[in-house]
Amino acid sequence: MIETEAGERKALPEWLADVAEDQEEDAAALLQAAGHPDLIECRRTADLLVGFAQAHPDEEADGWALDAMLRVIQCAYAVVEGDAGEAAECGRAAKGERAAMTLDRLEFEGAAMAAERLVALDRETYELLQWYAGPWPVEWLFPPAKDGRGRVLRPRIVVLFSGPGGLTHGILRILRANVDIVGVDLDRGAVATSTAAGYRVIHASVTDLDPEHPCLQYVTGIALTPPCQAYNPSGLRKGHYAGAIELIEHTILAAAAAAGFFPVITPDGGDTAPGCEDGFAPRCEMSWDEVREPLKQLEDARAGLMAEVVIWPLAMLAHGGSVEWVAVEQSSALPARIEAALMDTLSQAGWHTTEAFTLDAVDYGSASHRKRRLMAAYRGERPFVDLTPAEPFPVTTFAQCVGWPTGRTYLTRGNRPVNPDTGRAAGGSSRSADLPSTCVTATAYGWACDTTGAKITQEDIGRLVGFPATYPWRHVGRGRGVRNKAQQAADVVSPMISAALFGRILGDQQWETKTRAYVEELYRPAGKGEGRQGLLKTLFGTGATGQNTGRSTAA
Repeated sequence: MIETEAGERKALPEWLADVAEDQEEDAAALLQAAGHPDLIECRRTADLLVGFAQAHPDEEADGWALDAMLRVIQCAYAVVEGDAGEAAECGRAAKGERAAMTLDRLEFEGAAMAAERLVALDRETYELLQWYAGPWPVEWLFPPAKDGRGRVLRPRIVVLFSGPGGLTHGILRILRANVDIVGVDLDRGAVATSTAAGYRVIHASVTDLDPEHPCLQYVTGIALTPPCQAYNPSGLRKGHYAGAIELIEHTILAAAAAAGFFPVITPDGGDTAPGCEDGFAPRCEMSWDEVREPLKQLEDARAGLMAEVVIWPLAMLAHGGSVEWVAVEQSSALPARIEAALMDTLSQAGWHTTEAFTLDAVDYGSASHRKRRLMAAYRGERPFVDLTPAEPFPVTTFAQCVGWPTGRTYLTRGNRPVNPDTGRAAGGSSRSADLPSTCVTATAYGWACDTTGAKITQEDIGRLVGFPATYPWRHVGRGRGVRNKAQQAADVVSPMISAALFGRILGDQQWETKTRAYVEELYRPAGKGEGRQGLLKTLFGTGATGQNTGRSTAA
């Protein structure tokens, strides 16, 4: 018992008295911290878990209840001692458990059909689940709808390092795939661009998010496009240093151990070891931040982001996820040792079918070269859809893309004096505009016609890499963001390459037809000459009047 200032006698609740080390001192702390929101949250969750344990007596439920009771006392002392961080952590943990219990109850009651059931929830429950889901969509807490054969009707896809939306644009605007995509990117400008284009994007660092988040357990596929500057020949290539490669390989192995997919070889050569019936050692006691810790030694931190290629899918799988495929886009100069380590680790964790390609965007209709390494891993059989075009795509030159006449050249380093011995700009780079553009870089905003000096626009830069002129490039911050927007286009996944890769992954046999139609509209838009008629024929096999030229489909 403890006496309040008003002379009242207060005692610990019965369920807390059982775990208190010093009832009088603990009661005093609880009384002093009474009314604090984090303590209220802890007590509310403890009440629920104690009640659950009483109604469902077993060792696991008793353990949950005990942890909740101890957290109440821990939170009270944190509040009294002024440790706001610890108190807040206690409150978050308690609230998360309450949300998880609420979700379990809804699923038990058969209310687990995503958005359709969310609208029927009371406001408090909805807001609790929304908090629990953050930053992911709240409907991702629930399993997606399936057809009569058990197939997911609208597969969920996560895109990490999503940039201004190139990969997403290829899937949603070229393939018109019926999928639910959420991207993640740290660059505010890229997030603003992608959001303005109508795509769902989370503004965050990939390494700050929890790859074991409950919203990710029903994700079908994950695509990652880590920054390539540390590997590209045009950069300092610090990702190619022997020490960097070894650090990344070590981190990949650590990720496998942290997720419980580190293979065990028994001393006697048997198939299994005690406690390792699945052939893997139990999950080691390492957080994902601890797994990444050695990567801080890298001279170029961007090189270490390649480890996320295994960290995320392994973590999702370890937490009961159902990721069927993993896709990666990276520099064509990615060290072979890193690629092999990634693919071997994914393969031993169950994505047994792996493949890799080096593709150039210009071979898929782009007006600019962009050679990239594409990797994919599948839990099932290798996809049957070929991503090699049946026929070459039409060539679009730099001049055709930006609207110049033939015979011109463009300067990629500004107007510089011409060397009379070579006929080329001194110290600069002069290229024929009658060919597809070289790979777009962040300095493309300064590319100019050697005849008129006119610079190309951001709309031109966007079209060079495969986006329509109306794509809403955005910048967040001071100034016009000319370089930032050019950088976004320089870093982007070509939408046409995306359409080819995901046409294969998603089993869309019409990916090439759709991509050709997109390229025609992009560089030879409808309404100009035969453009409209050609587009209709490509898409639907129709004539200029829009009437079907083949068999009638009228009822």
